[in-house]
Amino acid sequence: MKIKKIMLAGLIMIAMNLSLIACGKEEKEASRGTSEQRTESTKQTEEGESGEETGSGEESASEEESSSEEATDRETGSESSEESSEASTEFAVPIQEDFTPVEGLSDKYVDFENRSFAYNGKVFKLGESTLKDLIDGGIPFDESDLNNKGNNVNKNYETSRYTADINKYVTMQFKFVNITGDTLTEEECLLSYVRINYLYVPQPDYDAERNATITENILDAANTVCFSFPATLTKEQLLENSSEGAEQDDYNNVDYRIKSEVYMGSSGYHFRFNDTTNQMKEMTMDWLP
Repeated sequence: MKIKKIMLAGLIMIAMNLSLIACGKEEKEASRGTSEQRTESTKQTEEGESGEETGSGEESASEEESSSEEATDRETGSESSEESSEASTEFAVPIQEDFTPVEGLSDKYVDFENRSFAYNGKVFKLGESTLKDLIDGGIPFDESDLNNKGNNVNKNYETSRYTADINKYVTMQFKFVNITGDTLTEEECLLSYVRINYLYVPQPDYDAERNATITENILDAANTVCFSFPATLTKEQLLENSSEGAEQDDYNNVDYRIKSEVYMGSSGYHFRFNDTTNQMKEMTMDWLP
């Protein structure tokens, strides 16, 4: 009887142990499942939050860039408009306001009876003044050209061109003719051709500093060289003063010509104007008897 009791107690102990073991496994599995669910949920939440933040950042950056570009475009457009406005309002063809012809020059811009110019106040006239007169008058001929002053010129022939740089932007050229029946030296020949040329004239698309430099050089040359018209002559001014006999072409040139009484051909004035501003860029006077 005692043995049976002992065996029964043992069986009860074994059954309790098995029950405890089963409960432990269920708790571990339940705990592991809860933990895995919690981890998966946390992972999804973190991924979702991370994705939202990235998208939000890209949208924000895109919006900032777009706003920045729009602002830049507005600023650039505004600056461009202002610069264009300033350029259009500030530019004006220069005017030689204090122009007064040297005494002895014509009061007409085109005068076939008095084709002349002045240098340092001294008047030189085509058909009357000689190369020697111009040399003595101080015109700054190139030294290489002056080497030819003693060369002989046959009757009815012209010399080659003589060049004088008035300043770095303004140049003059001259030719001389022998209309006698004898051979003459070049310095004895009569002045038959004068040309004045501006390397540049002011333009609306030049910057203000460049236009100022160009204008300064033109007016500087005008302090030394004077014709019967202002150094800043425009096409409109020329035609207003001397409309008779004016011949215009498609290249913004204006010519005044008369036939020679002695030779075959014509002579007179040739004006070349800038296409944009109508300001004189070049003028030529020539003479034949």
